[in-house]
Amino acid sequence: MQKVCLSYRCADMDREIPALMGVSKAVLENVIFVHQDEANWPLQDPSTLKKKFDDIFSATRYTKALEGIKKLHKDQAQDIKMYKLKLENLQTLKDAAYKVLSFPFGF
Repeated sequence: MQKVCLSYRCADMDREIPALMGVSKAVLENVIFVHQDEANWPLQDPSTLKKKFDDIFSATRYTKALEGIKKLHKDQAQDIKMYKLKLENLQTLKDAAYKVLSFPFGF
């Protein structure tokens, strides 16, 4: 077990409490510790509601991660095409070398 020393600054507490409770900061602010006056946020206008749900369910992080995966997949597909072309070229060179070596005395 490793000991960790924490100060009582608000910045540290804002970061540590969600980690210790195992929930995101948005869930703490909008669900668990929501003020009574703001408890009717599910009934607000659609744009505010969408923003709250995006914060709670980390939709923006999911979207960014998905875009990153798609970009990586595209890059990998391009690398595969390039390596296949190199492989075909090397195979052609290998076949040509075997033909040259199979003739007696190089004729």
